[in-house]
Amino acid sequence: MRENRLQQFDFALVGVVVALMVIGVGMIHSATCGTPCPGLLPLSGYAARQGTFAILGLAVLVLVSLLDYRLYRVYAYHLFGFALFLLVVVLVIGRGGADNDYGARRWIYLGFFDLQPSEVAKIAVLIVLARVLSDKPEGPLSLRRLLASLLFIAVPFALVFAEPDLGTSVSFVVIWLVLALVAGIQGRHMLLLGLAAVASLPLGWLLMREYMRQRIVTFIGTLVDLEHAAFDEGYNVLQARISIGSGGLLGRGYMEGTQTQLDYLRIKQSDFIFSAFAEELGFIGAMVLFGLFLFLLFRITRAADRSRDEFGRYLAFGVGAMLLFQAVANLGANLTLLPVTGIPLPFLSYGRTALLVNLVALGVVESVLLYRLRYRY
Repeated sequence: MRENRLQQFDFALVGVVVALMVIGVGMIHSATCGTPCPGLLPLSGYAARQGTFAILGLAVLVLVSLLDYRLYRVYAYHLFGFALFLLVVVLVIGRGGADNDYGARRWIYLGFFDLQPSEVAKIAVLIVLARVLSDKPEGPLSLRRLLASLLFIAVPFALVFAEPDLGTSVSFVVIWLVLALVAGIQGRHMLLLGLAAVASLPLGWLLMREYMRQRIVTFIGTLVDLEHAAFDEGYNVLQARISIGSGGLLGRGYMEGTQTQLDYLRIKQSDFIFSAFAEELGFIGAMVLFGLFLFLLFRITRAADRSRDEFGRYLAFGVGAMLLFQAVANLGANLTLLPVTGIPLPFLSYGRTALLVNLVALGVVESVLLYRLRYRY
């Protein structure tokens, strides 16, 4: 049994994640080592902390994979309740970021690091949605169960939106949408919910904070003329495009990017880590990075396809949806194809809670593979 279980473990998935994290630590070091950069060693403070949590996260991934994923089904509502508790606590005692938090309360200070409850809520919401949707009878997804599943994202969406954090709030909707599609949502129900979403857009606009609306306005403006706000809200977007464009085919070389090393590119260790990467390693490096992400998504989809039950299948697809949304949102912002939302690039951007949660999520995927052949009588 142990030998068979070891054979089911997806070492390729872990290998590609390790590769992405090594790239991430290297790029965080390049982006934060200072000018002039003393070299690869010693690592900058940001890179050292990220590397430490990457090693810790790998250990957590293995531990999570050893737990039968069916246990998450049993404790789905407990995990969801705990996540809601953290989201309420952060609104009361939380604090904002060091760069520019717009009055946000997103982190709970724990002494050795800042916990971001919205990241924890992602995995909790994913698990409870997999439980609710997998409990459905055979056949198309009923409207009643569909609306019930919506209730499980409505509360965390509202709490995270109140922090405020629009990007993470939207991630709950994306996870729900993907799982609803996998569960077999009916076309007329999708149309009905789509019309309701469109009708609520004016209310959503009014509820947004001013900086959220400004980011959307800036994004629309950049579609017409990128340079129109070069010294205003569009500064970061413009510098990101300059960084990517100046990388050319092969890049300027590791730790040789002018936009990155001379600090023209801001928030380069997190929001704009891809721009720093593309400047220093060029188009070829970017294509290799895209290939790694695609391979990771392929391995997650493979795990979903091999699952023997609906709950495991939904878990794996939910993890894939979560990581894909983060990657698309971050890369889209760097390439000026989407508004800037502050969502990190998985496994590359600096962010310890996000890194740990993503590795826990992959541990759940590994658990689906390890225990898929185990039946309960």
